Amino acid sequence: MKTRASAIWVGLGILFLLNAILGRYLVLPGYLSSLEGGKASLEAASQAIPAWKIVRYLVWAYSFKIGVFLVGIGVLLRTSIPTGRFRLLVGGGIVYLLLAYIPVPGPYPLFFGLGGSLITVLLVFILMRWASERGDLKAFDKTSADYRLIGYFFFAMATYNLCPLMGVKAFGLYPEKMIRFGLQTEAVSFASRIMIELVLGWFFIFLSHRKSPKGSR
Repeated sequence: MKTRASAIWVGLGILFLLNAILGRYLVLPGYLSSLEGGKASLEAASQAIPAWKIVRYLVWAYSFKIGVFLVGIGVLLRTSIPTGRFRLLVGGGIVYLLLAYIPVPGPYPLFFGLGGSLITVLLVFILMRWASERGDLKAFDKTSADYRLIGYFFFAMATYNLCPLMGVKAFGLYPEKMIRFGLQTEAVSFASRIMIELVLGWFFIFLSHRKSPKGSR
């Protein structure tokens, strides 16, 4: 019963993920064309937009988050996780989805500075913890841990490159400065670099699971 329920949740999640990838070709053209006329005309046009198109846009906007959430539920159902913890994780996920697109004020340099400093401290702690745990692992687990370390490295580089992309280098958070100083090419370069690092990070995390004892079966 659990296996069947898990498959259903995972299947639904995959459908949402596919919609997140492919749905943009249906949603974005109309959205972008409505933006071309400026904010005032967009507000006027929104009064005439059919309700089903608004719903379609909202479903697409949430599709990736909902898809990952549903796959997560399906994966948890395959485990022996206690009921209380399962409900806590699902409830936390629902709260996140409800708050996912609530506007957040900013940008505040202090906020990003403190956040970046905290990430750095956590990164150092994770690396030190990784080093202390590796010596006690069996040979096949060490290979998995090494791949995980490489994944951490690329995630750290991608995180750091958000700073020059959004701040003092490409001014992603200040588009007027980006255009004034002609830094659009720099912004594209950093964005591409971040994507490469994220792909590599996830790839090595994937390899770390493939090289684990159960993953290699």
